[in-house]
Amino acid sequence: MYNQDRLTRQLPVATLPGSIRRAAVLFLVIACCIPVQVSAADPGIFQLEDAQTWRTEEGDFLGAQFEIYLSSGAEEAVKNGVPLTFEFQIQVVKKNTWLWDSVEIELVRYRQLQYHALSKSYQVKNLSAGSQGNYRRLDDALRAVGNIQSLLLSGEKLDSELNYQIRLRGSLDIESLPTPVRLIAYVSSAWDMTSKWYSWLLVR
Repeated sequence: MYNQDRLTRQLPVATLPGSIRRAAVLFLVIACCIPVQVSAADPGIFQLEDAQTWRTEEGDFLGAQFEIYLSSGAEEAVKNGVPLTFEFQIQVVKKNTWLWDSVEIELVRYRQLQYHALSKSYQVKNLSAGSQGNYRRLDDALRAVGNIQSLLLSGEKLDSELNYQIRLRGSLDIESLPTPVRLIAYVSSAWDMTSKWYSWLLVR
């Protein structure tokens, strides 16, 4: 991301203010203490596999399945007990003919993945609903992380005379990582696990 060599030539470490120099030294110390694998460059995959919406008397619902494969850095981290939090953003956008489209509903849901060495299993917590499940295989755990079941978009039926669009994306929440790992994730593209926005018209 950053041309570190260029920055160093322009502003030698010896001329940095004391507070900045101490922060730089602290970062280097932390980076040296983290296994090399955590910053490995193999990218991950985060993409929508399937999604659908439907309406009942209770309102409009969404179901979706993301395909998730961890980057080598993220996989090494989770196998060493580092919890990973995933964020899913859901929007219901009202389509306007003459004006800009507007976001009518916005929902955010979180899932946490963590490996427990004692039980040799992966735990997936639905942080929004308070439920959890345990899985022997990482692939099965990631499948559970990326599964959105019967999410209520609106407790009231959306206006049938208007057109709405569903927008959905998922990402690895870098901000939730422990500080030493987060510092590495900020500067390593291997940790950039964010899907594109997926959108489609709400059919009712």
